[in-house]
Amino acid sequence: MIRPLVVVAVFGLASPAHAEKSETVSFGLAAGGTAVSSTLAVTAILVHGEEDEYNKPLLIAGLASAVITPSLGHLYSEQWLTVGMGIRGAAGALALWGLSMTDDAPCISDPNQNCPTTTGGGLTLVSLAAIAFIGGVAYDVRDSRE
Repeated sequence: MIRPLVVVAVFGLASPAHAEKSETVSFGLAAGGTAVSSTLAVTAILVHGEEDEYNKPLLIAGLASAVITPSLGHLYSEQWLTVGMGIRGAAGALALWGLSMTDDAPCISDPNQNCPTTTGGGLTLVSLAAIAFIGGVAYDVRDSRE
């Protein structure tokens, strides 16, 4: 029982190694993280239950991780906040605002009932947010080598 505590104490007291950061590793982390997040989001759309349009938990995991994973190269280089993170955060807020713009419309499954539907203006904001989000991803991946 004492040995694990000694190991933890030694590693806790040891000074961190300071080595040059590799641009290749930085780019690989950014590109790889982006690929994983994108794969989660696309899989959520392609693999879902019979009654669902998409796999909601998987889509949320993919989109939420996409806020951070394109910046993994920057985090590796000890840059904790990036321009791309800010762009993706603002795009997420814009998308939520667009999705909150709803009107009642007849439901497809039961025309006698009303269902909330996102307005045209809301869909426009979501589309602009998607473009900005992708731009923020591209910015961080491209910038990870510098």
